[in-house]
Formats: sequence, C-alpha cells, structure tokens
Amino acid sequence: MSTATGLRRPARYAAGVARLVDLHDPAPDSSGGTAALAVLSAAERRRADAFRDPAAALTYIRSRAAVRRLLADTLGGTAARVELVAGPGGRPLLPAHPGWSVSWSRSAGLLLVAVRYGGPVGVDVEVVRPVRRAARVLGTFYPKAPELGELDEPEAFFSAWTLLEAAVKASGRGLARGSRDVRLVRRPGARRCALGGIRGTDSPLWSGRTDRFAVAPRPGPGRHARARTAMTAVVTSGPLPPPAPEVTP
Repeated sequence: MSTATGLRRPARYAAGVARLVDLHDPAPDSSGGTAALAVLSAAERRRADAFRDPAAALTYIRSRAAVRRLLADTLGGTAARVELVAGPGGRPLLPAHPGWSVSWSRSAGLLLVAVRYGGPVGVDVEVVRPVRRAARVLGTFYPKAPELGELDEPEAFFSAWTLLEAAVKASGRGLARGSRDVRLVRRPGARRCALGGIRGTDSPLWSGRTDRFAVAPRPGPGRHARARTAMTAVVTSGPLPPPAPEVTP
C-alpha cells in the first residue's frame, strides 16, 4: 500500500520535513519536463496544457512533480499515485492519508514544500530584493507593521512577509482573512522578525522559522547574471520546532 511507510513511522514526521527546489535546474528532469509530466494527475496535466507560456507550463509541471516526489518519499509509494486534491480555499489535502498536512509556495522559479504528520504546516518562499515603501506594503495586510520598526532592509521585510504568508497558510484562513490573527514580533536589535503566535486557532502554540539561502542566478540573456538570495519561512503548531528546509536541485 502507498501509505505503508507513512503509517509505520508517522511520529518521525511530527516536526515535518521541508524541501527547497530550484525549478530552473534541469538536473531532476533533463527530458524537458517529460519525466515530471508523467507523475502528474489528469487534472494537473489539463492545467499545464492551459498555460499559454511554455516556460510557465514547464515551471508548473516541475513544481507539481517536486511536490509529489517529496510526498512519495515521505508517505511511501510512487509520486504518480499520491492523491492530492484542493480543499476549501484551495488548501491542499491528502484524503488517503488522514493526519498529514502539506503546504508549498513558488517564487521566481523556486519551490518550497513541506509535509507533516499530526498538525498543520504552512510555508512561503520569496526572492530577497529591495521593496519600495516596505512598511506600507506589509501594512496593507498587517496593520501592526509599525510595531516591527524599520522594514526597508530586505532582511527585515521578507522575514515578516514570509512568516505572515506561512502563518495564514498553516491556519487555513488565507491572507486577507487571517493576517490580522497573526502576531509578529521583532526583538531589539534583531535583523529579522519572528512569529509571536496565531489567535483564534485550536492550537495555543505556534512556531515559525526563517532561513536565508543563496540560489543560482535565474537563466536569461546576458553574461552578468547575479546570484540570488531566497528567504523561506515554515510555520507549524505544537511544541516541536519547524523543520529546516533541505536544498535539492
């Protein structure tokens, strides 16, 4: 059975496992997306066919294949046989695996995906870059942004933004409805913000972590492509700390 591995060792994944994938790296699928397409469901293939931009379609195909491969590595079975459906608000569900949660995020050719047993998980990934009027941007969804201090430094802004996105995914409420229930904090002298909690949920304890990764330059014209930096956030409920993402091609 495809659930055998997960059912035998669910406690191993109580903290969760997270993976950061560079979708522009052809190493996992040098066939132009053919191998990745083979593990997608019929609905996912139809969605891929609907893209007008071939590059966007390939990114989507590779991202869904990467999600399925992590789920297969964790739950057992094959990537193609993982039952993955969209629940209320588009939240991904694993109907054949009660008690398991999955979350993923894509940004500029990067994918962050996490899976966990026994509680919710939410993730976000962003390429770190300058943001004009950063406090105003965050304040659009998080009215208490002024309490976090100066946010013009990308390290500060993207730690807050990714934690906010990951927290509302973990709570299942979405950014527009759930952001006001999230509490972000920033200790004196700290470059990054931290998660202080999420109100009105079944769990009294929430934890978040942010990590910064150097990633390969995005393919494109010109000889002077610069290396990029990604900020990731993982949010989980309960006493165990969220997992640190592993980086894979």
